[in-house]
Amino acid sequence: MALERPKSLRELALEYLRGRIVDGTFQMGQVLSERKISEELGVSKSPVREALAQLRDEGLVHIEPQKGARVFTLSEDEVIQICDFRQAIESASFELALQRDPKGLAAEMDRVVQKMVARKNEDDEDAYIALDNDFHQVIFEHAGNDYLTASYTRYVGKIAALRKLLSQLPKHTDLSFDEHKAIAEAVRKGNLVEIKALLAEHIDRTRTAYTQATNFLKMSVE
Repeated sequence: MALERPKSLRELALEYLRGRIVDGTFQMGQVLSERKISEELGVSKSPVREALAQLRDEGLVHIEPQKGARVFTLSEDEVIQICDFRQAIESASFELALQRDPKGLAAEMDRVVQKMVARKNEDDEDAYIALDNDFHQVIFEHAGNDYLTASYTRYVGKIAALRKLLSQLPKHTDLSFDEHKAIAEAVRKGNLVEIKALLAEHIDRTRTAYTQATNFLKMSVE
């Protein structure tokens, strides 16, 4: 049995930072101090700086000369572009997955939806969001196309952070669950037309919900 390679300091810093950006601990636009993060992790600034550079490539961090790093922010136009990207890449992956492994895709989606039921009943919002991420990742796992997977993976952190933001809207999780359940049912039937229509509805709601979420958070702060 092969031994698992210990994670490097860069990898540990990367996991720490990515996790806290995605779960909302580090909020959009927040300044990130290399010194403070290195002290929290008990490492030098070098692995933190390397991790921040990786997160910049993933779109989770903006780095400006002389100003340092801050968590990404999203304009409404960027959200629309993310939704366009998701619509195109997830639709293409669904089509391939249904051609190559329809039974495996259906079984895996049903498994994730059942876990969603349990986490939702427990009011475990963070676990539910993690399963939401898993649900969409399953599409790519069964599509069998490394290029599509790599394209999605590049932005999966930003998409997950957006999900976390939207989860703060009233009734958002209930609507999200109903949409995932409907998509999983359409996958069991192998109805690609219905799947694409449901997926479009699911993603389109993100476009309008983002404005609602930002306004809702402003009112909460006030």
